[in-house]
Amino acid sequence: MDHAYRVSPLRSADPTRLGDYELIGRLGAGGMGVVYLARDAAGLPAAIKLIHPGLTADPEFVARFHSEVARARQVPPYCTAEFLDADLDHEPPYLVVEYVDGPSLPEIVEERGPLTGGALHSLAVGVATALTGIHGAHVIHRDLKPDNVLLPPSGPKVIDFGIARPFAPTRALTHVDMMVGTVAYMAPERFSDQEVPVSSAADVFSWGCVIAYAGTGRTLFRGDSPSATAGRILTHQPELDGLPDSLRPIVRLALAKDPADRPAAADLLGMLVGRIPVPAPGSAAASGTGAGLPAARKPRSRRILAGGVAVLAAVGAFAALRGPGERGPDTAPPSNDRNPVALHSGGSASPTAARSARTPPADRMSLARPSATASSREAGSTRPPASKSAGKPRAAVNTSGRNLALHRPAAASTSEGDAWAAPNAVDGDGSTRWGSAWNDPQWLRVDLGGRWQITEIVVRWERAYAKSYRVEISADGSRWSTVFRTSAGAGGTVRVPVDRSTGRYVRVYGTQRSGGYGYSLYELEVR
Repeated sequence: MDHAYRVSPLRSADPTRLGDYELIGRLGAGGMGVVYLARDAAGLPAAIKLIHPGLTADPEFVARFHSEVARARQVPPYCTAEFLDADLDHEPPYLVVEYVDGPSLPEIVEERGPLTGGALHSLAVGVATALTGIHGAHVIHRDLKPDNVLLPPSGPKVIDFGIARPFAPTRALTHVDMMVGTVAYMAPERFSDQEVPVSSAADVFSWGCVIAYAGTGRTLFRGDSPSATAGRILTHQPELDGLPDSLRPIVRLALAKDPADRPAAADLLGMLVGRIPVPAPGSAAASGTGAGLPAARKPRSRRILAGGVAVLAAVGAFAALRGPGERGPDTAPPSNDRNPVALHSGGSASPTAARSARTPPADRMSLARPSATASSREAGSTRPPASKSAGKPRAAVNTSGRNLALHRPAAASTSEGDAWAAPNAVDGDGSTRWGSAWNDPQWLRVDLGGRWQITEIVVRWERAYAKSYRVEISADGSRWSTVFRTSAGAGGTVRVPVDRSTGRYVRVYGTQRSGGYGYSLYELEVR
């Protein structure tokens, strides 16, 4: 499928450069700004969202945007468009995210028909995994819809965090906030005029709508107008005929009218992979009170329904005020601006994963509900809890020159199996290795157990090495500095001198393999 039509030429008023990034063309535009296809100093493609200048005059927006960027840095890159960089001091500010080369879900459904079998199940798992990571960083997406799900060869990617919000409860009803998100994929509580907080449960409802669309080709609650669509969401039960038996009960749980009755994203994932049993209809667990599912916060269904009916007129009025020629944030822009962050190829730029600005995900994830205190590998995050102390621990000096990574905890994006697990790369045995799955990108990370002044990193590749990769250091597990980068890797032993940079975590992040196999690393040494 040719995606060149997605990139339109720069306009006369558009910048040609932002920081270290050369702008190539426009990918789209939305309520918050314009998205550009860009190229970094190393020639790698990226997507840059430049905020509308008018928004920066609003102190509340600026504070919210800064907070949003801080949280976006913490969203793990699996199944999402990775957050790479931001310049909050630029006028206006901008953020940089991963360039994703692949069609959107509606393009696939329109061209080939609804997804079936393993393709549909993989999509359900991938989007649930993305939401687990997003919610684990205490972010709510708020605009999960088919256009914001891309399908590159590496697997589904959830994009567009431009209207994501932190977990702090927010009033659901203002004209701007209410209409953020495509109406047909919005949860019932978002149409309430009561003090109903918009929570991560709203994203779970949207997940159900997206998977139903992918498996049937139908938009579940579509009406003749936005207000009619909202009315159907509030009052109609979904018609899930056409979905396979393995998915239908899980999707139905996600589409519960009361947010307290929906499973958390991590529980969706648990049910999809068979780690959590799917509750039988009518059981306590199916109402959000079973083991492994959210505790019931008893329903406000009637209040939501009453308030929702009261605001249907406001929804219709808001749509009417925009007029047929005006598009708000709940509709996709036309033509080349159809998908604001559909970060696709513009032609000659080769698709690749770009730079990371945060901690990578763990190689395993817990199927328990994400919580504000979850920070272990089992909870899907490798970051240590943020310190509340104003001071930073001092970095130790490795006077003996020993290998600080030896037998330290190591994690990786994937492995071929137990015989090629991440700890093999820090066991001091040159005959054992970490071997990744056979796709890009992949990473391996080691925790040194404390902050050290690092002077050298040694990467010892096996025959299956990385052609393009970077070596990074982090002091706190959330902000990463690149100390070495190459697109001409040739394997063997690579020594990276480091000028006493302070770090506790070191990772190797590969974006292009040398052949058809996975990455293979004998040892990662840190001194």
